[in-house]
Amino acid sequence: GGAIGSLIAARLAATDAEVTLVVRRPEAAAAISAHGIRRITPAGDVVTTPVRATADAASAGPQDVVALCTKAYALEGTLPALAALSGPETTVLPVINGIPWWYPAFQPAPLAGRGLAAVDPSGALARAIDPERIVGALTYVAVLNQGDGKIHHVADERFDFGDPAGRATPALARVAGAFAAAGFAVETTTDIRSHIWTKLWGNLAFNPLSVITEARLTTLCTDADARRLVATVMAEAEAVAARFGVGFGMSIGDFKTSMLQDYEAGRRLELEAIVGAVIELAALAGVPVPTLETLLALARLRADAAQERR
Repeated sequence: GGAIGSLIAARLAATDAEVTLVVRRPEAAAAISAHGIRRITPAGDVVTTPVRATADAASAGPQDVVALCTKAYALEGTLPALAALSGPETTVLPVINGIPWWYPAFQPAPLAGRGLAAVDPSGALARAIDPERIVGALTYVAVLNQGDGKIHHVADERFDFGDPAGRATPALARVAGAFAAAGFAVETTTDIRSHIWTKLWGNLAFNPLSVITEARLTTLCTDADARRLVATVMAEAEAVAARFGVGFGMSIGDFKTSMLQDYEAGRRLELEAIVGAVIELAALAGVPVPTLETLLALARLRADAAQERR
């Protein structure tokens, strides 16, 4: 029921899909069920869509697809709801930032048979969710949460989907078809991990640095010292990705990173999924990433200090 989840629910509910939005608070569920989801579109239009919402996942029963749209660190807390929403054929669609917990699935050594402690420290996600049921996903949409059932879709329509094993599965086709019918810009791929790295490449450099400096992307790209630091971090990450057979490129826009927005709002930061997991992969690949390790340590200190002040 956050920003991304509410956007997906509203857009899918306007199609033939039967949609239930699971939210944490009963009062939020009541407000959304009564008034729908009100969204401001990138064009500035205001659209209200009726959506069924509930704080009791068990009341919804098994679903064809369950989209997990929480922060990466909150995923373990969704497992009871996911169990209530799952049947034997249910597809799990994690729409999350950073390296996902399922990344090692179907991979050769040194990933084969491993978990990623940075994103699944207890191993609960790997034990509870069969990777055969997963459709990997990432999105570039920018959405602001403005309260119960109120969102501002700022920009972009893009969702990328892929089977973790690189297959063209019926589940992948169903998910992609549903999102396309909702008007999203959909791309399917046989190599979803490369897409994850492409988005992550900029995030892991710019996000923690934006928290440390409280600067926007234009400043980080034009300041000479910041540029050198970003370039060093991206080169370290590129070396890690290359050990796992991934190459990528990206472009940069001018805005506050999502991590800086979370920092300014006093929310917990997704440092482990976006940075910590890459450092863990670097250790497995035998690639030194000293600048990235320093950046993570500084961002953690900044986040901890902010929490203490609050």
